[in-house]
Amino acid sequence: MKYVPTTVDFARMVVSLMLVVAAAGAVATPVAAQSDQPAWAVDMFDRMGPMVETYNAEVDASDFGLMAGQLQGEKVNLVVDDPANGTEASVSFTLDDNLRMQDLALGTRDDATIQMSTTTETMDGIIASTTPSTAFKDAVVADEITISGLGTVSQVKWAVINVIGGVLQGIFG
Repeated sequence: MKYVPTTVDFARMVVSLMLVVAAAGAVATPVAAQSDQPAWAVDMFDRMGPMVETYNAEVDASDFGLMAGQLQGEKVNLVVDDPANGTEASVSFTLDDNLRMQDLALGTRDDATIQMSTTTETMDGIIASTTPSTAFKDAVVADEITISGLGTVSQVKWAVINVIGGVLQGIFG
């Protein structure tokens, strides 16, 4: 016979998960500050400027489906890893209600609500794309850009979203 947890047991499990995620977030190391940026970060940031203009002109939040509601209004720290030389750069921005990128800056923001992580290869592909909003969306769906929450509530929210997304991707491909 299968065990079906009671509501109390289920609530205890959820609270325990939240405490574990909060504890992990409390000991996580901070992302590199702007002064710690590698030389290639400035070049990437400069190339992102024109890409952001194209992205903002073409982005349609409805193309992002359910993901749009989760990204609207988020303050983002984007961490780009260069595995060739073992360095990483960070760029920050906000996403408005239409998923347009605003306030692009080199380095991280202290009030970020989510962190996106990717590689230089993926970022270079998005920057070079003639349709960067589609390239961005495709990279998120393909798990070439991972999203995690910053702060306890956001960590739990994105952990759940990532688990559900993984299950749905496993079912529907």
